[in-house]
Amino acid sequence: MRTINTLFLTGSHFCPDEQELATLASLYPQVNVTSVGMLAYTSRHIEQAQIVVGLPKPEDLKLAANLRWLQTPSSGVSQYVDPALYASVPPLLTNARGTYGKQIADHIIGMIIAFNHNLLCYHDQMKTRNWKRHFPVKDLWESTLVIVGLGDIGTQLALRAKAHGLRVLAVKRTATEKPPYVDELGTESELDAFLAQADYVALCAASTQQTEHLLDARRISLLPERAYVFNVGRGNLIDQHALAEALQTGRISGAGLDVTTPEPLPVDHILWTLDNVLITPHASGLSPSDPHQVFSLFQKNLDLFLQDKPMINLIDYSRAY
Repeated sequence: MRTINTLFLTGSHFCPDEQELATLASLYPQVNVTSVGMLAYTSRHIEQAQIVVGLPKPEDLKLAANLRWLQTPSSGVSQYVDPALYASVPPLLTNARGTYGKQIADHIIGMIIAFNHNLLCYHDQMKTRNWKRHFPVKDLWESTLVIVGLGDIGTQLALRAKAHGLRVLAVKRTATEKPPYVDELGTESELDAFLAQADYVALCAASTQQTEHLLDARRISLLPERAYVFNVGRGNLIDQHALAEALQTGRISGAGLDVTTPEPLPVDHILWTLDNVLITPHASGLSPSDPHQVFSLFQKNLDLFLQDKPMINLIDYSRAY
């Protein structure tokens, strides 16, 4: 039986426990697993690996002459879609789409409620024991949420938003039939019209050349002053300078940012100082169950890989997602 050298790069989103490793060894004895921390691998590890699960440094992939399949524990794969990164023919590339939607959607809903009910303001008032009430500008169930990107995260967010009574407008790359949990569905050609109606905008799209600065200064200017912007996709989906200016001047009401450009956000960046901004350190996908979901996905894909069958979440290099 031919041995398949497999490198696990462990971290917060992928860290198989003893039971998972034992199950893997029992079901697939031909898979020889080396497990090291995400930042602790050596050039020899990369050179020998035929399968890598994790997030290797893109500049190290030239060393991976034997690599046949790279499974990321992330949904975003923009750093791996350039075929020139690899030693020869680009390997099969799969991501972890489908393992983050629920927790990230919960994160956005939490941010929306925090702003709508002035919870951040009340938390600040506690520091001075200030008993002062603030009325919401608008009831949540009379508000409109625009979701950009209706994949796993966008879908889970739409479901939760409808449960809270919001009107949901969604934008996706290609036109499809409208699902029942979305009030209006369009493509990018409808985005401008949707933004003009928004109380909340959630960016859930993948990072590609086409989506860079999707929310630029012109589109930010289309938003009503009452609008809040939330980004859980990638920092480059927004023109961050234009966003900061709009937040400083009161052109829009606020923002919740789980992703920024760069990451970490520099300590002297203006966004840290704004009272109408909530920054979280790319943490919306964290969940106790997520490492196990990623392992389960890997195991399903491993079975397909060994049978030479179409794999789950296979990335199209030409489309970058």
